[in-house]
Amino acid sequence: MNAALPKNPFSTRFTRPEAVAYQYPSGYRLADQNLSGFQQHHTVASRAVREAAPESSLSKQRDPADAADLCHRIVRHLQSAKCGLIVGPHGSGKTTLLYTLMPFLVAVFQGDGLRQVRRMQLTMPFDNGMWSRFRHARGSVQAAEQCLRSLQPGSLLVIDGVEQISTRGLRSLVRKSRRRDIFLLATSHVRVVGLSVLHHTEVDVMLIHSLADRLLEDASPLVVEVVSRELECRDLNACTNLRDLWFELYDIVQDELLVGPMNLKDISDGGSIVSGHGSQHASDSRR
Repeated sequence: MNAALPKNPFSTRFTRPEAVAYQYPSGYRLADQNLSGFQQHHTVASRAVREAAPESSLSKQRDPADAADLCHRIVRHLQSAKCGLIVGPHGSGKTTLLYTLMPFLVAVFQGDGLRQVRRMQLTMPFDNGMWSRFRHARGSVQAAEQCLRSLQPGSLLVIDGVEQISTRGLRSLVRKSRRRDIFLLATSHVRVVGLSVLHHTEVDVMLIHSLADRLLEDASPLVVEVVSRELECRDLNACTNLRDLWFELYDIVQDELLVGPMNLKDISDGGSIVSGHGSQHASDSRR
């Protein structure tokens, strides 16, 4: 039965960072100014622009050229700062932005064949105990420093999830990267001492609708109706984590896809309707 079900547009193969292009929030424009001014005024200015922009312009999807312009500007700021940071809440698009940025980073920092762009993905340890977290942080900084030693001057090291490294370890890493003339770009949920903020990722209502519309482009009418109804019932202004939202919508859509055919079969057989919410879509593993 499952093989005949319509696809779930919120499966991870459609929502994982490398599967979608980064979109910035409604009305956002990155000012082409000096780095210090950008660090001080970016968040306030971008919010003011969004509040002042007419709704008709906010409802439009961002032009890919705008995303390319954003990437070029971030790269220029990184070249100036040497050590830069993309910061934002969980699930706000930091890793997605990194994937979108990679071609631009490679073009600038790997152009002569000698320099390299290396990317590291740091994740939370399975065991959240104090000793486990200490060993994990120590191992993370050791791996980053080993990677740093393998790079030629002018290369770029990209670390996704740099908050996994201790403050002391990160200071050492920044100091060594500057000494070796290695550029450093990292993502974090919080600001990090020694790294200049190049971009702040955030989520707004229009961004949620824009991304959801894109995911629903090839979805069945049933799925579109279910998702539209669910989004209308939610306070999307309170949503800061797109990843969690997609997981929740996956479960809701999967329940509808599984229960619908079962209901039709039970009614046609004259039997009772019995559904097993949770167990079947969990086994699907959101793939």
